[in-house]
Amino acid sequence: MESNVTGKQEERGFVLVLALLMLLVLTLIGASSMSSTNFEVLISGNKRISEKAFYSAEAGIHEFMARFTRAGATQEITDSSPSDPQWKIFLATNEDKVQQISKNPSQDFIPSLQNQLIYAVEVRHKPDPSNNVLMKDGLPVYIVRSHGYTAEGGNRVTEVEICKTPIAPPPAALYSKAPVNLKGTSTYISGKDHCGIDHKPGIITTTPTITESGPPTVEGDPAKEVNSDKNLNLAEMVKSLKGAADYEYDYNTNQTLTGLNWGAPTPHGTTEPLSYDGDLNIVYFNMGGDKTLKLAGGTKGAGILLVNGNLDLSGGFTWYGEIIVTGSFNFSGGGEKNVTGGILAGESTTVNTDVGGNVGILYCSDAVGRLRNGIPPYKITSWREVY
Repeated sequence: MESNVTGKQEERGFVLVLALLMLLVLTLIGASSMSSTNFEVLISGNKRISEKAFYSAEAGIHEFMARFTRAGATQEITDSSPSDPQWKIFLATNEDKVQQISKNPSQDFIPSLQNQLIYAVEVRHKPDPSNNVLMKDGLPVYIVRSHGYTAEGGNRVTEVEICKTPIAPPPAALYSKAPVNLKGTSTYISGKDHCGIDHKPGIITTTPTITESGPPTVEGDPAKEVNSDKNLNLAEMVKSLKGAADYEYDYNTNQTLTGLNWGAPTPHGTTEPLSYDGDLNIVYFNMGGDKTLKLAGGTKGAGILLVNGNLDLSGGFTWYGEIIVTGSFNFSGGGEKNVTGGILAGESTTVNTDVGGNVGILYCSDAVGRLRNGIPPYKITSWREVY
């Protein structure tokens, strides 16, 4: 009888020890879970602070680009010395941060237009191997380093390289880097601004040759300019703008396309500008540099038409904006053809720009201005996160 009582007491003692061990294990698991939760909350908080600092740094870059040499921008920022390798400016929301990154207690800076985020942006010219200002298409390349901060002590730094979009307003109604051949009494080319007072030459060519038969009508200020020193890099323009194309086509053989529509300008005859108030498009044709694109059968559009190769237009073609062709350019065939804005053509000096038939090429500052406002004046060519 005593033996049974002793066995039960021992069993009760074992159960008590087991219960205590289980309680200890559960306590350790709970403590570990709480520690893990606190650690995850801490990580989450640090990530939030870091991301806020990152977006603040990005905001600094975007404010600088929005205000930098953009005509009409609020408190526009300009480059006062484009050829000076020591040129540098600061844009910031906080004077202390500018002094911190410049190491100069009296550093001047351009105040930010907002006060919700904290950042300090340093802008300088990028040097070339000789420590001169690195130029692209005659304009400086810039390094923009932005420091983003948070009230909790977060700090992130991003850096971008920017350069100007290499596209200029057409210097004439028709600009050609090749000899120009004009045909037909109904050919009308006018650099007189049909939309304002910004008059241009009717035709500019970098060669000594403009031949005429018919005769065509050419007007402008002056009407014609030969042997021009305006040596525009059309291939670079096309290369830069094609990345923003709304429509892109790639062909490795000659193509004839009809009835395409990238906008519908309203015609008023070949001697009057087209009217248009819709969306502008960038249309890019890659013809391999030496193949010919023929657009016919009532093709029309508005914006910028880019052709890496040769372009032949015929049969009721209308375009509101600019046409940039790296190779030869040719108006041919019947039908009313009107380009309101400007044409830049002929990267090769061995081809002819042949204009004939019932044709109007009219410079229009409104069309050109609308394009300029729709294209970012600067583009980011590289981006990196410093830390």
